[in-house]
This record gives sequence, C-alpha cells and structure tokens, in this order.
Amino acid sequence: MVNLILNTYKDLEYWINENPKSYDLLDIKTQPVYLKIINISQKSKLFKVATAPFIILAEKKPNLLRKFFKIKKNIYPQAQAIIARAYLAYYRINKDKESLNKALSLLKYLEKNTAEKNKFCWGQPYNWYSRKVIPAYTPRATVSTQVANSFLDAYEITKDKNFLTIAIKSCNYFIDYFNIDEDKAGNICFSYTTLDKYHIHNANMLIASTLIRTWHYSDIKKFKEYGIKALKFTISHQNIDGSWYYWAPPDKITGRIDNYHTGFILESFEIIRKYLRNEFNYDDVLDKGINYYQKNLFENSLIPKMTNKSTYPIDIQSCAQAIITFAELKNKRPDLGKVALKIAEWTIENMYDTKGYFYYRIYKNGKIDKTPYIRWAESWMLRALTFLIDNNENI
Repeated sequence: MVNLILNTYKDLEYWINENPKSYDLLDIKTQPVYLKIINISQKSKLFKVATAPFIILAEKKPNLLRKFFKIKKNIYPQAQAIIARAYLAYYRINKDKESLNKALSLLKYLEKNTAEKNKFCWGQPYNWYSRKVIPAYTPRATVSTQVANSFLDAYEITKDKNFLTIAIKSCNYFIDYFNIDEDKAGNICFSYTTLDKYHIHNANMLIASTLIRTWHYSDIKKFKEYGIKALKFTISHQNIDGSWYYWAPPDKITGRIDNYHTGFILESFEIIRKYLRNEFNYDDVLDKGINYYQKNLFENSLIPKMTNKSTYPIDIQSCAQAIITFAELKNKRPDLGKVALKIAEWTIENMYDTKGYFYYRIYKNGKIDKTPYIRWAESWMLRALTFLIDNNENI
C-alpha cells in the first residue's frame, strides 16, 4: 500500500508537469450559446423540454462540443494553488528541494496573476452560471482560500514574511469586498463571490478557516472575530442528524446534501479546531458532522457517494476530498487515517489510468468518463496523496 501511494503520486506529478493545461468540466457550460439556452429553458416547461437535448449533449458528449466550439485547454489558479500545496507537503515530508522549487514557482505565478490588480484575490478563468452569470475572474471564495492557504503553507516552511503578507491581504479582501450577511444572533455568512449574496456553507467555512489560520500567524484580531462569527453561522444551521444542506437560510433550501461539500465543511472545522486550540468549544458539532458524513455519504463505508440519497455518479473530487478530510481528522479520530488509506486504494484501483491521471466520474450504468481535469481531479488527488505519504513516514 505504501509503494502504491508513493508510485501513484510520482506518476501523477509527472503527468501534471507534462500537462499543465487541461479542459474543464464547466468549459462548455460557460459558452455564450449554452448560457442563452439555460436562460431560455427556465422560462417555461415547454422551453425546458425543447432545450433538453442540447443540455444532455453537453453532459454526455462534452468532447464533441469542445471540438465544435473550438475550446482550448487552460490554466486554473485554483489548480495551481492546490498543486503548490501538494509540493509543499511533499517537501515537508522528505525535504525534496525540487518540490519546494516547483511550489515557489507556482506561488510566484499566482502572486503576479491576481483577479484584480494589486489585490490578492483569485477567480476562475471562465464565465460561470449560478442563478445568474458570474463573469470570468470574479473573485471566488473557493479559489481565493486555496491560494491564500498555499501562501500560508509556504510561510510555515520558509518563514518568508512576504507569504504571510499575501495571506493577510487576501483575508482583508474577504472582509472588505465579499458580501457579509449578519443574522439576528450576530453571526455572519460570507458570500460565494464578490458579486452575489448567496449563503453557502462550504464557501463560508473555507473563508472562516482561512481567517483563523491567518490570525494564528499574524495576531490580527479582526480575522479571529470574523472567523468565529462565520463559524457560528454554519454551526447554527447544522441539521439535527449532523448534516448540512448546501444552501443556508435565507436562501431557498433545496435539501441537497453532497459528499465533497460536506468534506470541505468538516476539513474547515478541523483547521479551525487546530488553530483555536483550547478556545474551540464545538467538538459535539464536529463529532455529529463526522458521524453523519461517514455513515451516510459512503457506500459500504468506502466508496464516496454523490449525495446522501444517491451513490452515482461517483465523482473524483468526492474521492480526493474524502481522503483529505479523513486524513485531516485523524488528529481527532486516529481511526480515520486508515479510512483515508482505504478510500485511496479504492480510488486508484477504480479511477486511475496507467497513463498517470485520474478519471472524472463513474456512472451507474458502468460508463466511465475518463477525461482528465486538472482543476477538478488531478490537482486534488495530488494533494490528497501527500496526506497518505505523511501517514507512512518510513517510505
């Protein structure tokens, strides 16, 4: 098992180095024609039926439409950050200077290629539809937090204050430019991007954990204050069974509970617990969340399900995030480290190509979408595997 994890990491690293650009699972859905069709489909049931074939084609035959639209492969700041975090983790394990140099090169790229000039925020390089069109490069919580944490990882290793300064500027950007909604109890929820006013738990918790981690190194009190208020917002909306819906009030609740977004929430909880130390008084909330996650979002306690109600499609990001989440939580629950190893073994056996990359999805009919997506799959799995190498320091 030890050799399997290490060899897979090295092969995947090689594949990423040889393929720095890739398609993205959303690149078709960001095309102007697709966005127009989506808008038309929402006008009536008749329009929804009429436009369904094209929407299904985009889902089932993406490569065909990529050729039609002449879509090019791209570089994604989120992927660059996650890959940098993987390299830094690998360096921390075995002091491999090449990995450190690769990470620092990626961080230099991210420092120079921000979403807004002289402001440390990052977004996706494509238009994105979520109730409305969010333009390309709009600062996003899910992207900017990964980048900020990559600089914090580098600061931990190098003690270079420039890396901490960048993380501080990112946290100030969250507070100054993201929309912050305060509830009656004084708890707050950060928006998903700077343009929306959505209430989404995983985005809120990603910002909360980044704020508190940055506070730990900077001692800037407002980061801690905002982080705890955001944490309490998500705590206040935990369901009785320990789960969280994707959307939070006052947004319309759809009842969707999925694997990887729950994983983001739990990972963020554990990071906050780590840096708040004795001030963290929410173990009961975290324990309930872990128990729900493990019992309801995995098939046979091993295969990551898409939602609490459906196993399929099995998504590679669910696999990667499950490994990261359980490996992070092993400090609280040592048994979860073994769970992370078992999930990794299953993922390698079922979703890994001998060419050195991971597949996107397995569908209920047995069909496998083997398209490599560096933002969605390869970067996440590279980082996930470093947690398991760290578990086996005798490599």
